[in-house]
Amino acid sequence: MFEKVFVPVAVHEELTDARTPETVRSRVLSLPAWFEVRTVQGTQATTFPVALHRGEREAILLAEALRPDVLLIDEQIGRTIALSRNLPVSGTLGVLEPPTRWGSLAISRKSSTG
Repeated sequence: MFEKVFVPVAVHEELTDARTPETVRSRVLSLPAWFEVRTVQGTQATTFPVALHRGEREAILLAEALRPDVLLIDEQIGRTIALSRNLPVSGTLGVLEPPTRWGSLAISRKSSTG
């Protein structure tokens, strides 16, 4: 479906957390060739109109830097902020059956730890 999936460090940490289901953790830890973890610069210096989870903040900043075909983000406030910053967004369900093949994706996962 996607040629490349860019994941911010914060999201990678959430996906590999002990509370994440084992099947997800093991898949993420195997780091397939299409899955690339990226460090995001300026996460503390950048302000947003409301408080966002670290993963959402980093995903939006990474998407601004990389300009992927779509930012996968499910939280409504994160989606609203991403749209206000002219980023193409989709929720998880939206990428399961996209109308065309996407090239790259940046993702956000809601933090279960806040």
